[in-house]
Amino acid sequence: MVTPDIELQFGFGRRHIYRFVKRCLEKDEFEMIMGYRALIPYKRLKNYHRNSFPMADTAKGNFSGAFNLLIDTYPSLREMIINSYFNRNSKYKVNDPIINIKHLHKKFVNECRCLGIKTNEYPLNTKTLAKKSLERFVKSLSKSHFIDFAKRNGDQAFMIAKNTGIGNKNNPMTIRPLERVEFDGHRIDTSIAIIFKTPEGDEIVEVMNRIWLLAIIDVATRTVLGYHLCLNKEYSSDDVLMCIRNAIIPWNPKKLTIEGLKYSPIANFVSSAIPEASYGIWDEFCYDNAKANLAKIVQNKLVDLIGCSINAGPVAIPIRRPIIERFFRSLEQNGFHRLPSTTGSHPKDPKRKKPEDNAVKYRISAEHLEELTDVLIAEYNGTPHEGNNNLSPLEVFQQRIDRGMTITQLSKERRNEMNFFSLTVTRKVKGHDKEGRRPFVYYEGVKYSNEVLFRSPQLINKSLELLINTDDLRVIKAFLADGSELGNLTAIGKWGLSPHNLRTRKAINKLKNNKMIHFNQYEDPISVYQKYLERESLKNKTSRNKLANLNKDQKSREKRYPTKTIENDTKNIDNLQQSKLEQHKKQNNDEQQVDKRILKKTIIL
Repeated sequence: MVTPDIELQFGFGRRHIYRFVKRCLEKDEFEMIMGYRALIPYKRLKNYHRNSFPMADTAKGNFSGAFNLLIDTYPSLREMIINSYFNRNSKYKVNDPIINIKHLHKKFVNECRCLGIKTNEYPLNTKTLAKKSLERFVKSLSKSHFIDFAKRNGDQAFMIAKNTGIGNKNNPMTIRPLERVEFDGHRIDTSIAIIFKTPEGDEIVEVMNRIWLLAIIDVATRTVLGYHLCLNKEYSSDDVLMCIRNAIIPWNPKKLTIEGLKYSPIANFVSSAIPEASYGIWDEFCYDNAKANLAKIVQNKLVDLIGCSINAGPVAIPIRRPIIERFFRSLEQNGFHRLPSTTGSHPKDPKRKKPEDNAVKYRISAEHLEELTDVLIAEYNGTPHEGNNNLSPLEVFQQRIDRGMTITQLSKERRNEMNFFSLTVTRKVKGHDKEGRRPFVYYEGVKYSNEVLFRSPQLINKSLELLINTDDLRVIKAFLADGSELGNLTAIGKWGLSPHNLRTRKAINKLKNNKMIHFNQYEDPISVYQKYLERESLKNKTSRNKLANLNKDQKSREKRYPTKTIENDTKNIDNLQQSKLEQHKKQNNDEQQVDKRILKKTIIL
């Protein structure tokens, strides 16, 4: 419509039309064009701006816009208010972490006086010294400083405000099983005890530090693929690898010892319930940037063994991995928070009632927690889930498999236990043919060899590629420079008896170097370390956690690694050395027999 038609039909003159157009082209506080919003009757497009300060004899209540004029005239005053309210690092030192209006107003008045404002000038000429205006200004900061305002209400609110609502959504809906999985660690909200015996034979029950639950969950179906309980104070890369291993290898129910605890018919894991998911591997692995997760061996296994992409999100930002965080919360509410030793979700939680005393009283141990965790997670997989339209995770997983969605499985040649913990290093062969020292390699303070290497002095000072199973250091596999396999090298001495991982080996070597433990070639270092932890467990919680973790790992490795092969390898090396000793002894005995016969004949004669 042209202007004359508008004037004729609506009765607006040309001047009013231009004024309406100008209002529509104004920008709001977010720098967006007002558009037709500007045509709403009596809608204010701009804030009121005052040109001069009210004087002392100004009529009561005529202070509109005076505060805005004040902070515009004195920018340092605005800066002081904002920095003090949000506790920012500046020249204004705030003792209060979260300053209240009373103390902020006091600083505001002092700053006004420092700026040279007289008592007959605004704001010192008002009854409340502009306290109400300061309150309104501070309240308005929540709109212009949303993240800083959230920080005043705690770290949780700050984390959510900082990491949500900005940018485009980059996580499209995931439907195919194992397309994306989430991994995280959660410190369980319960106290547990450890039962051990002192060197004198007395049974001791003491409280440990809270332990960690590591889990991997499928985003598409909400199915927990696997988990691992870390009994140490903090989890490491070894624990992350163990969790990955448990999520891939088919699950087996535990032998339950708690009276009344049992698996229901619906309790299961996908690796056991669904054949297509056995040894299933994922396409994308989401975790945070914690040090244990960023370990090179973890990333290498995810890329080389699993063949997945890594999505490393920020640390302590659970909203980036909402599925697994929701699972941890459900597990706590339905399980651990119901225990008498629960610590609750916060120090003032009413469920928290002497958790450490109850852990000792009822002897709630790590073994009990393992059984309970296994049952709870298996039950979770079989329980209808609101996020799955009230279908259980196992049902959703099976339905999508039936609809033709494929699962990639780990190839059979990669299913060996060692592949999840292997590490490749290069070492030179030591030895000295002139001194009679047979060839061996040195790794983490221990000599390794086998019958073939003992009989190969030509390999001295040559480099070997060693394939290390960091989960069991009793045996390592050696290869020549051209790729030829030299066979399994066994730890010489008592190091080859008890299964132990790289972390335990380093801990023992560190204690030995610091003169805190002592052992010779006839003593088992693992047993010596265990006795040391038993003594230290009387003093501190950390040693109790280490002792419990050592005992747990020992039992686990005895089940997972066959001992006959290792014992045979050890015997072969020992037999080779023993045969020499026996030959030497036989030679000495023969010489002694000859001497005895000669002496006897001499006496008779």
